[in-house]
Amino acid sequence: MEQFDKHDPHLADILRRATLEKNNQDKRLAAIFGSPKVPKVTEETLAIYLNYLKQHLVVPCQLTGIESLGCFAWEASYIFGRRRPKEYAQRKKQQPSYTDTYAFLSFEDAYDPYDGLAVKVKRVSDSKRFVLPLARLKATEKPSNNAQLLDDYAVWFVNAR
Repeated sequence: MEQFDKHDPHLADILRRATLEKNNQDKRLAAIFGSPKVPKVTEETLAIYLNYLKQHLVVPCQLTGIESLGCFAWEASYIFGRRRPKEYAQRKKQQPSYTDTYAFLSFEDAYDPYDGLAVKVKRVSDSKRFVLPLARLKATEKPSNNAQLLDDYAVWFVNAR
């Protein structure tokens, strides 16, 4: 396996910027909760985050999937395994795809520490409606305040459980 030169200025710069971004993200997250450290995901912290997002997410907002995991896991076998384009296209008409674009409609009021926050969305291509976990979605417009808000939420939800 190739070893990285810790004294390589390019690599050092990448690591420095990554550390700085992680620290800035931790500060943004801690500020949402009014605490010095980023708290764990609990029903109480999810309620605080939901209230924060309701106040700060700018609508209209278009979303898409982050990857073919979670609610989009049905696609993995078509992407990485059996390649049946017609069958995939048929299923994609009925189920949400991580490649689809969705219009944000509203937040679900119900949530739990395992699934996190959920949102009601409408697929742009056919107006079919779904309820999807917010941690599996990202804003299509980048850079934007919405992209930062949703990325921060996804990172917090995945890492603080």
